[in-house]
Amino acid sequence: MTDTDTPRAEEPSAFEVAVLAAAAGYRFGEIEVPATIARAIEKMGFVTPTEVQARAIPPLRNGDDLIGQAQTGTGKTAAFGIPIVEKIDPSSAHVQALVLTPTRELCVQVTEEIGRIGQFRNVRTVAIYGGSSMDKQVEGLKRGAQVVVGTPGRVLDLIRRGELRLDRVHTVILDEADRMLDMGFIVDVETILSRSPRARQTALFSATMPYAILRICDRFMKRNPAQVTVRPDLRTVETVRQVVYFVADQDKVKALLELTDQFGFDRLLIFRHTQIGVDRLAATLQRRGKNVAGLHGGLSQRERDRTLASFKAGKIQFLIATNVASRGLDITDLPYVVSYDIPEDADTYVHRIGRTGRAGKEGTAITFVGEWDLDAWEAIRAEVGARVEEGKLDLYDQG
Repeated sequence: MTDTDTPRAEEPSAFEVAVLAAAAGYRFGEIEVPATIARAIEKMGFVTPTEVQARAIPPLRNGDDLIGQAQTGTGKTAAFGIPIVEKIDPSSAHVQALVLTPTRELCVQVTEEIGRIGQFRNVRTVAIYGGSSMDKQVEGLKRGAQVVVGTPGRVLDLIRRGELRLDRVHTVILDEADRMLDMGFIVDVETILSRSPRARQTALFSATMPYAILRICDRFMKRNPAQVTVRPDLRTVETVRQVVYFVADQDKVKALLELTDQFGFDRLLIFRHTQIGVDRLAATLQRRGKNVAGLHGGLSQRERDRTLASFKAGKIQFLIATNVASRGLDITDLPYVVSYDIPEDADTYVHRIGRTGRAGKEGTAITFVGEWDLDAWEAIRAEVGARVEEGKLDLYDQG
């Protein structure tokens, strides 16, 4: 070989190729992700990011606090799950990220999804929730779980017992915060946040933003958190007949009973704003001899499960629920829903009427509009743009 000859470079090993690929990163839409995560989300069937993923992942991976307003089904678990997995140190056996959820069902679901995202990074997750063996959950912590997903009550219990330490936690996520508020968990959530490191990253996701949720953001987040709002599709289902009744507040019970006779409700979902409203209407209808039950966050998980099972089985005629408690309610054959209290906004209106007319079946969505609700109703109609019939009530028939 002469001095001018260039030595031929050796072929890189398989390990070096993998390292270079990981360093270069792969693209998930416009988002660059490590090879291990790209492989995982491809296996999960992700092709392009949803809106909430595209908008939330960059600030979260940048370490910013974040307030995300998004409904269920928008892909928000991966929106915070991908940045969490990226930041986990797989060699450390300490808890590094905490996700708080309102229910055990969501807890298990989020745990499984983060586990799938982190499957090629050896990220260890554990689900912590009430109504299940605490010993098994403690065992999962002792095996070196790096991501804990849990309901506030059980998480706080394990913190107080000294089984769960938060001193190495760099990320805390509050998922479906409005449901945690509705179920009475907010004091526990605030206690958990106050016991976690001040330098942590905090992100909150919620479908609605009541004052108590905004207060948590103001108290426990850094200044100027990133904000992401994803509006749901406001198109209404074509198989749903929409009817509005203009009825004075004091006449709503009479109107409901009249429509029960008119439509022959065999199974009906009724929406109210508050837990107190649910309980009062349930008591009133029970006095009128109706088979009725309430569903709201003040009930235990076992009570909610039992009530839903009875309603699905046809053992309950009227189910009265708050918006938050009914989220995710999936009953294929539910012919009627009634908004006893006018929806707060167009998003809530679409959510409510979407409980009927499922799986291609026809449904009827009825809305009561009181004397103080006229402006709110016109705003909802203008935003949704759907055709709504105006129904007539015999109780106002002067003829």
